[in-house]
Amino acid sequence: MPTIHPFHLAFSGGLHLGARGINLEESSAAVPADTLFSALVATWRLMGYDPPALVARAQQSPPFLLTSAFPRVGNVRFYPMPVDPAVLFTQSGWQTIRQRGKAIKRLRYLSEGLVRRWLIEQQPLDDALFDEQGNAAQGVSLQHDTLWLSKEEVEQLPPAFRFLDKAQRRKRPLEALRYLPVWTHHRIPRVTIDRIRSASNIYHVGAVRFAEGCGLWFGIVWQNADMPVSEAEDGQTFRELVRSALDLLQTNGLGGERSSGYGQFTLSEAPPVNLPDAKEGMCAWLLSRYLPQTSELEANVLADRQTAYAITTVRGWVHTFDAPDQRRKSLVMIREGSLVRATGAVMGAVANVQPTYGANEGTPGIPHPVYRYGVAVALGVPPHKEGSHG
Repeated sequence: MPTIHPFHLAFSGGLHLGARGINLEESSAAVPADTLFSALVATWRLMGYDPPALVARAQQSPPFLLTSAFPRVGNVRFYPMPVDPAVLFTQSGWQTIRQRGKAIKRLRYLSEGLVRRWLIEQQPLDDALFDEQGNAAQGVSLQHDTLWLSKEEVEQLPPAFRFLDKAQRRKRPLEALRYLPVWTHHRIPRVTIDRIRSASNIYHVGAVRFAEGCGLWFGIVWQNADMPVSEAEDGQTFRELVRSALDLLQTNGLGGERSSGYGQFTLSEAPPVNLPDAKEGMCAWLLSRYLPQTSELEANVLADRQTAYAITTVRGWVHTFDAPDQRRKSLVMIREGSLVRATGAVMGAVANVQPTYGANEGTPGIPHPVYRYGVAVALGVPPHKEGSHG
């Protein structure tokens, strides 16, 4: 079983992470693994390291794997819903549940407790789902049915979610939890001043603010983490390098609008979690964006009958000390929550999206590589039992 080391992020001033290209008014409530990796690479450079040398050494034998950052409510961590939710239920149960239509489509994340029941105990989640009115039989929802957790995990929620009063004497009804916001979207006004005419122009920036005790979490799967970052055998290891970068990143922040205080966070490490590995030929559930290599596509990682995946086009801007901001090359990647066929080895690649120009795109616009992380963290999905969806 892979051991995932969870890191909890608590944002004091909110988070701005563009969700739709150049539209500053859109902001996401999750951070993809490729964005986390890019933040680490940028921080390594600030620390005086040579990122191309580090990445080249890491690709020989990956020292660690990164999941994307997903919502967290207190100590309850959430994972992305499978692209095909039917894998969570029995066949008969799914035929009934799917009739709820939009209510099921609103579910975007399920809790770690439900993940354990599904992957480790190999039990379908038919009776763990709240009903159409939000009544909690075995399951509970938050954020207007966006987050799904078990009744047992309610005790791990922050006090503001569990109690109606600050004295913590009156418990909140479970059915009321679905209406409590874990995060809210805000539009922040900004203004630009024309340098020639001194004319003002207002615009808005989107930001996400988390409720007290809530935030994000991401996981690191350490593999060859004690490998030195250079040829010197007694030098700093990749484990130490990542931890040092995360410490600095708390102050530097994630995402955009950091000069206004967005993106800064407090980091804490939680006990490790063991979940089933995706062995060769198994159905694998992705916890990070995945950029398939040619050899993996030829091995039918996306063509197996068990696969169900969604794609996303990853694009954006490069901010560097060496040149003006420029658009990086776009990539098409497989989204978190997708179900693919495992190869038995580390899947995916780190791509160079350095902008290039000229007739044959041979002239680089930035004098260094620009990395985008597409290595998969995948968990093994158990085979369906008799009478289950298949």
